[in-house]
Amino acid sequence: MTPPASIDLRRAQLTAIRSRDLRAPDRDMWADEAALWDRLNRTWTGLDDNVWHLPGAARSDAGGPDWSLAEHVGHIADWLELAIGYTTRALVSGVWPSDRDYDDGNFDTFNERRREPWASMPRDAILVRLDDARQALLPLAHRLTAETIRQEPAWSWAYPALHGHYLDHLAVIEPWTDELRRRAATAATADQVS
Repeated sequence: MTPPASIDLRRAQLTAIRSRDLRAPDRDMWADEAALWDRLNRTWTGLDDNVWHLPGAARSDAGGPDWSLAEHVGHIADWLELAIGYTTRALVSGVWPSDRDYDDGNFDTFNERRREPWASMPRDAILVRLDDARQALLPLAHRLTAETIRQEPAWSWAYPALHGHYLDHLAVIEPWTDELRRRAATAATADQVS
């Protein structure tokens, strides 16, 4: 059997990335995380501050108003911050959280309740919190052996906070930021014409 060709996580179609087993022993989890992090950060590069809070990035799965880019990025930061706490605890106790710890597994409702402070936080403050949380979580996650992190329950909690969450939200953030850029270009063209 021929091994699958290598894939550039920074540029490949998301469907192609999802078809790969990022949990496979031959994957470099930290290189994968860095590539997806770079890709995520590139999505909002150059966007004006004023578009970060526009609704329409995605519908709320809990029946609330549409989410904005600020809320999506803040949501990733929020879970990185949560992961600092539960990973620290797991390193000491060996106990990872369960779905029961998060509204009995109703993550849609849990996440909906946590839209603030992100919904009203300025872009730069969100990005500082996002980067700070990642910088704090990575050294903790590196304390887990590759074998441990690939096994349950660590995989279900460590992977989503990093690679998995980036990948899930890229499916929303990439098309939304593309749309925001199209709107800006259309507005700029209209301004030039008038």
